[in-house]
Amino acid sequence: MIFVFTAICADTKLVPAWHIGRRDLENATLFMEDLSSRLANRVQLTTDGHKMYLEAVESAFGSEIDFSQLIKL
Repeated sequence: MIFVFTAICADTKLVPAWHIGRRDLENATLFMEDLSSRLANRVQLTTDGHKMYLEAVESAFGSEIDFSQLIKL
């Protein structure tokens, strides 16, 4: 299954990065690395609860991000 990863700025609604690929760690990491390369400042990043984002965000941003996961019950 193909997935569209999309980053959207909450304030401006601009899309600084997007990526099309399987919803797996490899593509999540590619997406996060691309997003990281486009940002000049520390940001707040919120993803869904998929566990692959934990590793992908750490790989791309290290500790230079405020990261949270939104899990709907």
